[in-house]
Amino acid sequence: MKKTKFALILGLIGLIVGGCQSQKNPLSIEALQRKNLGQEKMTVIQKIDSFQTKSLKTQMGKSSDLFLGNAGGYSTSILLKFGYFKSIPDTAQIDSALLRLNAVGVINPENQTELPVDIYTAQSPWEETVVEPGDPAGQAAGVPIVSTVLGTRTGTYDSLSIPPKVVKGWQDSTIENNGLLLTAAAGKFIKSFYARENAEPPNLLVFFRVNGAADSVLIASEKDVSLVQSSWVRPDDRLIIGDGVGFTAYLKFSLPELPLTSTILRATLKLTVDTTASLIQEKRTYSLAKLMMKDEGGQLVPDSSEADTTRYDAGKNSLSVNITNFVQKWVSEKQVNDGLRLSPYTPGSDLYRLAFFVNAPDSTLNPKVFIYYSIPSEK
Repeated sequence: MKKTKFALILGLIGLIVGGCQSQKNPLSIEALQRKNLGQEKMTVIQKIDSFQTKSLKTQMGKSSDLFLGNAGGYSTSILLKFGYFKSIPDTAQIDSALLRLNAVGVINPENQTELPVDIYTAQSPWEETVVEPGDPAGQAAGVPIVSTVLGTRTGTYDSLSIPPKVVKGWQDSTIENNGLLLTAAAGKFIKSFYARENAEPPNLLVFFRVNGAADSVLIASEKDVSLVQSSWVRPDDRLIIGDGVGFTAYLKFSLPELPLTSTILRATLKLTVDTTASLIQEKRTYSLAKLMMKDEGGQLVPDSSEADTTRYDAGKNSLSVNITNFVQKWVSEKQVNDGLRLSPYTPGSDLYRLAFFVNAPDSTLNPKVFIYYSIPSEK
């Protein structure tokens, strides 16, 4: 173990009085941080006392991405609507229309290359902030107006042809405009696109003629939302953090006995990712929140004042969470140690699933807490 000499002496002497010696840790965090730091030491907690995963209700109406396809037990569809057709003259003849979606990523655990897509006219009004995730069948009727195939290419627009009569019907109100429903029931990967919250939202490129003169107009979506269904069976022996289909993870560990004069320098929780149970986009960074928990009548309740952010980069096999602030408070007894909650930072903003080992036969895969501390140098 590396030993580092610190020369920081801030001159606080005589803070420990005899009565303090009976306390578990007689010093406040502030006082500990001002002491002579001495030699750095490390201890590792390799046993988690308890853990659980709970479902977390999510609503995707404010997500900056749209998701279409199937993967890992998730099935996703898209509802979107275009509502401003005043830029097309009433007398215009509509020749063609293209639905343009800016593709930004794929979730493709089986390395598939084709995504069959069916497009329907939506059958009833909807609002993106209240539509429930789940079965989109109520919005589809009859045969699709378009059936096509998308590839895995990203960083460019996918263009899907929409029948001119549908757009003309929306324009002259002969067809009720509830928008479009995109499904991919036979697909084996999920493709993501920018939603209207981005600078490059879904748009409808309409080509038309007025008195023989050709023209076109680009109409941005006025609302859009992903619908997510899940048939995935959650394993009991994994910690799960997820969005789209929401999951939040809870875990608790006991702190080791440390010398009374210890100063907690830093603490890290390390979790190992089970890639076979996870579902993530390549080259993507996910924001997670960590919250201290309080046990109230056996129920774990988040303390929102302790929110913080950590990030997971897709492709890595582990997640490291800085929990220094929590461990400092637990050691100094400023906060009761009732464990941690890990959850999506902004539920309903993304689609992913991160699974972490807990009780794997290979103990190197299980959660660990690394605590670095120091004790004052002897004079």
